[in-house]
Amino acid sequence: MKHLALAAVLLSTACARVWSPFRSTSDVRAEAAVDSMYWRAVAHLSPNNRNGSRDSAVTLLDTYLKSSGTRKHITEAATLLDLAKDAQQLARVQAALQQARADADRPRSDSSPSGRDESAVKEIERLKSELARANEELERIKKRLAAPAKP
Repeated sequence: MKHLALAAVLLSTACARVWSPFRSTSDVRAEAAVDSMYWRAVAHLSPNNRNGSRDSAVTLLDTYLKSSGTRKHITEAATLLDLAKDAQQLARVQAALQQARADADRPRSDSSPSGRDESAVKEIERLKSELARANEELERIKKRLAAPAKP
């Protein structure tokens, strides 16, 4: 009978410790701190939160999932972490795509700057040769006009 009474006392003490509303304050604070990490991460993911960021949410969710203690939202946190990481990757892809489109929309030159210089030099040479031909023609015309006409 003594053993039965002792077992009953131990069992009731153990149950009271687990289910007691009077748990130690440090246990409650630790659980609240872990739980608040999850909810802060959720707040960072909210589109209405202008101060939130996916990077902060990823950090908080990762810390939450690695923390010890009672975690009430493990499945939700793991899912949100995966979604936040996917959103980060999509944002990187979108930025790269926008940059590629901007590069494609820029007017293209014939080639590199040295190619432009070469084409300018060729154009100048062409114009010089045209000017030289025009000057030769002008000299011939002057000679004809300067020569006395035979009556």
